[in-house]
Amino acid sequence: MAAQKPEIMQRKVGLLETVAMITGLVIGAGIFVLVPTLTGMTGPSVYLAFLIACLPSIFVVLYEIQLTGTLPVTGANYVTVTRVLSPFWGGVISFSAVLAIVAANILVSVGFSQYVIAFIQSFNPGFAMDGRILAITIMIFFSLINYFGVTIASWMQLVMFLAFVIGMLIFGITGIVNVNPANLTPLLPNGALMFVVVVVLASYVWSGLVALADIGGEVKNPRRNLPLALIISFIIILVLYVSQPFALVATMNWQEAAKIGSAAIMVDAGKLLPGWGIYVIFIAAMGAILTTVNALTWSASRDLLAWARDGMFPKAVAHLSKFKTPDLAILFITILEVLGVLIAATLDKYALASVLATCLIQIILAWCVLRIPRKLPELYKKSIFKFNAFWRWFAYIGTLVTSGLILLAGIFLDTLDAKGNPTKIPWVVLIFVGTLLLGIIWYTSRRAYLKRRGVDLDGNLQKVADATLAEAEERLSL
Repeated sequence: MAAQKPEIMQRKVGLLETVAMITGLVIGAGIFVLVPTLTGMTGPSVYLAFLIACLPSIFVVLYEIQLTGTLPVTGANYVTVTRVLSPFWGGVISFSAVLAIVAANILVSVGFSQYVIAFIQSFNPGFAMDGRILAITIMIFFSLINYFGVTIASWMQLVMFLAFVIGMLIFGITGIVNVNPANLTPLLPNGALMFVVVVVLASYVWSGLVALADIGGEVKNPRRNLPLALIISFIIILVLYVSQPFALVATMNWQEAAKIGSAAIMVDAGKLLPGWGIYVIFIAAMGAILTTVNALTWSASRDLLAWARDGMFPKAVAHLSKFKTPDLAILFITILEVLGVLIAATLDKYALASVLATCLIQIILAWCVLRIPRKLPELYKKSIFKFNAFWRWFAYIGTLVTSGLILLAGIFLDTLDAKGNPTKIPWVVLIFVGTLLLGIIWYTSRRAYLKRRGVDLDGNLQKVADATLAEAEERLSL
């Protein structure tokens, strides 16, 4: 009897849609909702904080180019860690990834609700509603979009991507043209320590880069398109991330921006641009926010699919709907996110949780990429982009230093009270550590459970699953 063909994802996403996916993963609510808050913390230097916060991402791009070129498969980050490092670390990184993605999507969805409410209040000051309703609604909407197929999700991503890029460029260029030098001094009104704190928080807005690898099983000609999309997207994101905060502080007093809050960029655009300005920024913000919700839902469900293929989660989670989408995985992620919204923590807490988890993932992945040529030689040979030992070590050391410092700074930040003294109970850090412990407990108990049924989980995690290997071997061009 012929062996049953493994059920794999369909490769329908081209280069342009992949660029839209990566850019949407990275640029979300943070650049609109967090910028005014961070401006109040560090003053006119906020744009420099966003520039410095990109440094870890340079090293991330380097190792992700090698990773996606070697293993262009669904859940590639998790697959790489389990096969190159160890099943134990695969279990740990699985739960860390869930924390990073769920926390990020909650922040983005809550940011969406805040922006919509602020926009309505600009016309009707008496308007009020519970923002959690909007946040949960948008999560469920994009879960349904992802359920109905990758083609719909990728085209919606592309349209929203164009909307926010055009809007952000209009605001950025207008701000640069109308710069008021008096607004840019003093550069560090609250001191160097607060600037460092803002750099740590600003690094959150770059965290989406690492999630790209998880959708590799659905990209056409992936060994070419994934690395190219990373490079193109990084340039676009860097330009937008520096120009947007600079335009705000160059045209509006930093204290006024902080006082206005999340709607500051929209208010500033209303003053700088003709009457349609506020609509341009509102549409841009909605595009940026909604692309992130869509992309994170897409990425997170593919992570769960990869785990279930290996037996880390029950096999039922790997089920594909008639649209070839992981329906149960999408449902599981949606439930987690809805519960997270109902907790109603502050935006900076969600951002910090995502930063801590992402930094750990980046350090582990960079170490794995360093070892890929030895651990996965056959797949490495098929990669179009092959870095020599120097560049792999360069990416690893750079990631270890930059992400490690941000991780440590984030842990310290969680202990600071309103006066800047380290006296608080670090609740975000405790949740982060608890999530890692939960990953260890789950991996250990799952391994014992399967062993009693004659299944070797570690053995499954040390070889490439049939469906994953089929995706890696598949050669589809544009």
